[in-house]
Amino acid sequence: MDATALVKSFALGLVVGVALQLSAPAGTDFSDRALTVLACGAVGLMIGAVTEWLTSLLPIRIARTAVYFLINNLIAIVISAVVTAVLVALSSADVLDAGVVVLVVAIVCVANLGDFLLYRRAQRRLHAIQVTLAVATDDDQGH
Repeated sequence: MDATALVKSFALGLVVGVALQLSAPAGTDFSDRALTVLACGAVGLMIGAVTEWLTSLLPIRIARTAVYFLINNLIAIVISAVVTAVLVALSSADVLDAGVVVLVVAIVCVANLGDFLLYRRAQRRLHAIQVTLAVATDDDQGH
């Protein structure tokens, strides 16, 4: 499993926890809110682990970057939606409703899109450096 992806999942869980705290009415003390954010981080870590495991089961023939990111995102969305819906259904809090599921799925989508765009940017930079090195190597060999 990719440890970086797990750390990102934990951080994404923390972001979800903060977003949920900001959208909830202010009726609890700071320690309860902090524990909720940490619990969301832990749930994000577990969702990330399951997502990474399921993604690792994919056949190698679909090992193109865009396809991988799309499938990984779909897996993350489905798992996040199911886990959030179950937590909402089991919750006794009045503030949790179906809007929470939409908020979580939206955050997961934006995070995965951002991750893909950062990957593409890094690939473009790497390609530019490779071209620069190739030109520099050709100039050195030509002189």
